[in-house]
Amino acid sequence: MATVRPPQVGTYELIQDYDSPAATVRVFRMRNTGDAVKPHVHAKSAQIYVAIEGALEVVIDGASRVIRPFETAYVPVGKTHGARPAGDSAVVMNISIPPLAADDQVAVPAAE
Repeated sequence: MATVRPPQVGTYELIQDYDSPAATVRVFRMRNTGDAVKPHVHAKSAQIYVAIEGALEVVIDGASRVIRPFETAYVPVGKTHGARPAGDSAVVMNISIPPLAADDQVAVPAAE
């Protein structure tokens, strides 16, 4: 039985989407052509972003941090967050604990 995921927030190339009883793992590629994970929040899942290739800018509650290959950024439950490549492109692993549920993602409007 396939797991229902929330709609994708932003633009990126999904490479792998894996679900287990303990976590959801997504691997995706973003290019510096407007690709980004748009600001959103999860009420049930914490997330860990792991840079695999390239550099990634992760913004958590307005604080920006750049991670490079094999570095991580932790996003606690309830924190608004988003990400974009901090160079030409980035390949990223995103781990959601507990697994990402269909009702556990709310897009946050961009600040004006």
